[in-house]
Amino acid sequence: MILQLSSLRFSNHNNHHRMSEVSLSPLQAFRSIVTGNLHPLLESLKLGSDFLSLKWIHECFQVLPILNNEFAKLMAEIDYPVSSWEAGSIDEYLDYTMSILELLNAINSSLSHLNQARVSLSHALSLMESTPAMGVERMREITLHDSIKGFKGSGGDEERNRKGKERIFHEAILVMKGTAFWVCGVVLYGLRSDVWPLMEIMKSGVVVDCCLMPLDSIFRNKIIEKRGLVKEVEDVNETVRMIVSKGIGDFDVAMELKRRLEMVRNGLKGLKEEEEGLFAEVMAARNEVLETLRRKNK
Repeated sequence: MILQLSSLRFSNHNNHHRMSEVSLSPLQAFRSIVTGNLHPLLESLKLGSDFLSLKWIHECFQVLPILNNEFAKLMAEIDYPVSSWEAGSIDEYLDYTMSILELLNAINSSLSHLNQARVSLSHALSLMESTPAMGVERMREITLHDSIKGFKGSGGDEERNRKGKERIFHEAILVMKGTAFWVCGVVLYGLRSDVWPLMEIMKSGVVVDCCLMPLDSIFRNKIIEKRGLVKEVEDVNETVRMIVSKGIGDFDVAMELKRRLEMVRNGLKGLKEEEEGLFAEVMAARNEVLETLRRKNK
């Protein structure tokens, strides 16, 4: 995204067109691409087998870099470079990216908490080989983690007369915001087993775009039917309960716990890499906008 945003600065075209002079087809195409990338997640939810698995959460996360790249392409297509953004567009973008960085920090905190719990269980498992009683005593289920407090979201979208390219920018940001905030809320729900982060995020002035509504509706129905942490973590907790209830070192159950902990480790590693890459991408794009403004105002 950062490279594409950088390339937008070299346009010298006049950007103050009326909406009637700017084709809406690029915006419609942008929405279609977003819908297309959400569709596989919707189909997985309908099937139900991957609901709240680390794999499904990872697939949700992977929508966000695509969203960022398509937004940059949309700005290029309508010839609305960063250097020509109206003050309102700048404020919207900076508010949006600041909120995303806040949510990614919360996700990072939850991932660290889960990974630390995994490491503790792996240590308890290793103790079972030499001192089974001590290993069993140290077995603890993976529990919730409060990783988001007082999320305010980006600034309100006050009503004003946006026209032409600024209007298209605004509509695209609304799609970005609704989709990105929803994805982050879903990820936090899975990592915390608590619907509160999703509710807190979605009540922060976010409008769910029509392309997201079918997915949001099915997801909400699913979390009413099923509660709990991500599937792989629930599987680990189930095995921990089996070991604790027996009170002795059971080799077969211990090996199953080791296998499940490895699955969690791999899943968390992939999510961590995705989160760190996305954080760096958003930060770089945000800094590029700020640098462009600095040069423009020299």
